[in-house]
Amino acid sequence: MADFNHHAGPQTGVKGVIADYQQAQLEQRQRQEQEAAAAKAAQPHYPAPQNVDQTLFTKKEHELSSDEDLDDLDDDSVFKEYREARLAELHQTGFGVLKDATPDEYVDMVDQHAQSDVSIVVVLVNTSRASKRLVEFMQAEVGTFTNTMFLCVQASECGFSDPHVVPIILGYRYGELKHNIVRVVDQFADPINFERQHVAKLLGK
Repeated sequence: MADFNHHAGPQTGVKGVIADYQQAQLEQRQRQEQEAAAAKAAQPHYPAPQNVDQTLFTKKEHELSSDEDLDDLDDDSVFKEYREARLAELHQTGFGVLKDATPDEYVDMVDQHAQSDVSIVVVLVNTSRASKRLVEFMQAEVGTFTNTMFLCVQASECGFSDPHVVPIILGYRYGELKHNIVRVVDQFADPINFERQHVAKLLGK
């Protein structure tokens, strides 16, 4: 969390009491904003692109000819086959390992296991040292979780613009969000130089 130049421990006197109160209010507002951001990531919604050239999955707005309709159907078929193959790959190799995934893929995984007892852990990361360190240690630890699927998703792809709330861990079971840990490093005594055993303890909770 950012440093607000607040002295350690409660302050004395009227000014100190006011400063402590303002600090507490500021921290509470930040926690609420972080929790709201993580909740939004748990159920991501992606608006249709305005520029039709930006994506393969947005149809042109003008009327297509019969040949273009056939081409479009072919594109849809290719995309569907790729999507199914990709999800199958995640199913086959996703247990006990940390796999990269897109936001859409992780949402699909949660939906597909809504009626099963499979746990899905999603870690949202960026290019920070903390994210890289967390991913490194998670890769070394997740092999013991044979009934848990671990997915690594880029936080920016989920709409996170504030790097200070990342990394984030989201835990799902039966299709529901059970754990929501914003700024995971705050769970460690040393948020900068945390070690593998600290990550193992967190995953075991």
